[in-house]
Amino acid sequence: MTTASTRRRVLVTGASGNAGSAVVRLAREAGFDVRMADVAPPADHDLRDVEFVRCDTRTPADVDRAVRGCDAVVHLAAWHCAHEPPVSDETIFAVNVDGTFNVVQACRDHGVSSVVFASSMAYGWGGVYGVTKVIGEDLWRMHHETTGASVALLRYHDFVPKPYLAWGAMLLRNGVDRRDVASATVAALHGVVEHKVDVFRTIVHTAHGMPAAVAGDFANRGRAWCDEQVPGSGALLERYGIALPAQVEQHDLTEAGEVLGWRPAYGIVDFLTDLRQRDARGEDVTTLWAPGQTPD
Repeated sequence: MTTASTRRRVLVTGASGNAGSAVVRLAREAGFDVRMADVAPPADHDLRDVEFVRCDTRTPADVDRAVRGCDAVVHLAAWHCAHEPPVSDETIFAVNVDGTFNVVQACRDHGVSSVVFASSMAYGWGGVYGVTKVIGEDLWRMHHETTGASVALLRYHDFVPKPYLAWGAMLLRNGVDRRDVASATVAALHGVVEHKVDVFRTIVHTAHGMPAAVAGDFANRGRAWCDEQVPGSGALLERYGIALPAQVEQHDLTEAGEVLGWRPAYGIVDFLTDLRQRDARGEDVTTLWAPGQTPD
């Protein structure tokens, strides 16, 4: 845990966004001195007292000013292909690649040796967005190889803001709760600040804890499993039109637990428990958004 005597100043890029605001709050609770950077200040009233610098990562001077004086960087600033309204491939590439390059260069110039990078499970060559994450990870690996910096590469699953019921369905389909995104990021921040890792990469996903046989045949076995975990939830899934996927993706997150001390805290059982409570109270859940989220 960071104490007053070891307090670190941390730059969070993309700090006004969905993940950024949650990361800033949790990092401050953990004792870090946070500087927020984004193209616009946060709308959240509770973050108005946090240091903010306007920064378009495509502009080297903006990035240099933001990084200067910081001990660590959490680089979240990015456009994603799921953004609404849509963003062009040219914009995605410029922000995600040129912007990341500028942050890397500023970290080199200012001797920043602790970095957390927001990668993605879309990493790969299936589209421009996925390629930008390949290049981004390679840039940060270069930063480690040439400076010895401690770098954590976090491949997040989907946490784009969604209505409450869509969020529940998302948890069964490659989704992760924003609160788990924030806790994984801050755990990684501790790891790089304490130089526990050289280059560490992990998936950031939910952990439903279901048997492999259930996960592999969820369309047929899922309702019964849900009823075992939260009695009556199978009927709720049907009532609210939450279709069961054929399979549920699960990952081995043991290494993240061993190295960073992180495990996800929220999954489908938590959603079903919450849904049952809200349904029993007669709440109109069709008007709600996922916990802590509002439309962009």
